[in-house]
Amino acid sequence: MSLESPVVRWALVLTVVSVLQVALADDLSILGVHPDLLLLVTVVAGLSGGPGTGAVVGFAAGVVADLFLHTRFGVATLASTLVGYASGVAGDTVVRPSTTVWVAATAGLSAAGTALYAALAHLLGAGTLADPNLPAIIGIVSVVNAVLCVPALAVCRWAGDDRSAVRIR
Repeated sequence: MSLESPVVRWALVLTVVSVLQVALADDLSILGVHPDLLLLVTVVAGLSGGPGTGAVVGFAAGVVADLFLHTRFGVATLASTLVGYASGVAGDTVVRPSTTVWVAATAGLSAAGTALYAALAHLLGAGTLADPNLPAIIGIVSVVNAVLCVPALAVCRWAGDDRSAVRIR
């Protein structure tokens, strides 16, 4: 296999993002909150590649996240898969995408993904919805992902071989 295959490119992207998450983002703390780069890739993959791509990338990113989280295995996988699919549906509904639309969609879907993860973890006994820092966590993850949206979009378009997509303005 070579870099001609989208599967190899997505594997490379997820490997690099996983290393960046563990080695860099987990050490970076903004008011006690760590950026979620795997969620960023999931959301942007869905926005740029559609529901199928978003769900598959979300599943893979969620499995990787579950390997490093200290919660029940599968919670991040389920949340990421659902958010990736929802991102793909949202991306397919945008007729004329622009940078502003992609950034706003990334922020909103990142907030939804973080809240969904907290709700699913709470249902399984983690008590995450009772955390008084949850609004700050959702806000900071959303803002960081919005800031990193445009470079992530370029990477996801490369990985997905998205030559037919309308380019952002």
